[in-house]
Amino acid sequence: MRRTEEQAPTESSRTEGIQVLRRAATALDEIAAAPGQLRLVDLGGRLGLAKSTVRRLLVGLVEIGFASIDADGRIHLGERLLGLSGADDASLAKQFRTTLERLARATGETADLSVLRGRQMLFIDQVQSSHRLRAVSAVGLRFPLESTANGKAALQLLKDPTVTLSDVAFDRDEHTPGISAAGIAARTTGGQIVAISVPAPTDRFDANEPQLVDALQECARTLARDIR
Repeated sequence: MRRTEEQAPTESSRTEGIQVLRRAATALDEIAAAPGQLRLVDLGGRLGLAKSTVRRLLVGLVEIGFASIDADGRIHLGERLLGLSGADDASLAKQFRTTLERLARATGETADLSVLRGRQMLFIDQVQSSHRLRAVSAVGLRFPLESTANGKAALQLLKDPTVTLSDVAFDRDEHTPGISAAGIAARTTGGQIVAISVPAPTDRFDANEPQLVDALQECARTLARDIR
């Protein structure tokens, strides 16, 4: 009776496999950063790859449900991937909800929770201020890293993978005129980067900045207990 044996992968095949995974991850990051805005040629330009290579990569992502293409040829994240990330986001929101509520009570302002997705911050939970004039960002929106308090805080962690908590970062009328914010970011034990921020109308933010910063620093001191 013949016996079949599985051939061990060669070093070159392992290298090729890792390269494909890296390209797929980078492609998904680009799609997530501009959902519904990219076509095949746009994605190829961002990845710096030949059109034929990007087409093969995209076909694979569509086949496994990680990407989809609409009738206009625009690329979206696939339902399978969104289902996985949605469950993860819900878990993070539950994990940090108490911290978010505590911060909102301490400041009297809106408290936001966001998570790093690609090169943007995705808002996944919020406790709104009771003020009639308040800053509100809808859950599900994505904000840039360079001009937002939560994004700047996340960038501090991206620069040094050994750091688990960031210093307080600020957005002073940069992302939205008339709105300022302060935020901190933390790296969970699972490697996720999450940020907690407090936005407010700029006049009120400036008047109460020391109290807002104190509340965020206290939040940072207790985050270690909530991260797991």
